[in-house]
Amino acid sequence: MSNEKNNKILLGSGLVLALTSSLCCIVPALAIISGTGSAVAAFSWAAPLRPYLLVATVLILGFAFYQAYKPKAKDECACETKRSFLQSKSFLWIVAVVSLLLSAFPYYAKYLQPQIPQQQAANYLPNQQQAVLHLEGMDCEACEGHVNNTLLEKKGVQQVHTSYPKGTVTIQFDSTRISLQQLADAIENETGYKVISPSSGK
Repeated sequence: MSNEKNNKILLGSGLVLALTSSLCCIVPALAIISGTGSAVAAFSWAAPLRPYLLVATVLILGFAFYQAYKPKAKDECACETKRSFLQSKSFLWIVAVVSLLLSAFPYYAKYLQPQIPQQQAANYLPNQQQAVLHLEGMDCEACEGHVNNTLLEKKGVQQVHTSYPKGTVTIQFDSTRISLQQLADAIENETGYKVISPSSGK
């Protein structure tokens, strides 16, 4: 009985850690689909912990596989009863695959996000302005897509380019239809990422 309980704890911990390690990327993708962008800020704490959570996931699942496949003692084989599905190797493999998919989410998240087309930027418009905003909290391409889609939905925004490695978003917009402050507020309120400092120019 204790082995079954320990097995459940191990597999449950592996799943939770795998999910937590990618919350910072899963939530932006879900926010785009469901329209609940404000939820992103609540999970931004997970981004710096991601490498440690991934290592912990690998260690826990590795130990679970060792327990499942280690050679059994003779007396243990003789008295072994039929195991439940939750104790089976099949269930262990299911948990491992789900954990792998959750952990790798940042690498395929961009393919799950709806893409809002960029407008064709007009040249030499007197009210056309370009601004660069520096953001805190982005750590994957899913974050880029979240910021891009949020801003492209705003009237007056023509083009957006976000770079999570640089922590910047470059926006081309019509200043008579939307202000730089409104853009910064939209990012903070609808994506949860913090705007550090804006710079702008014609």
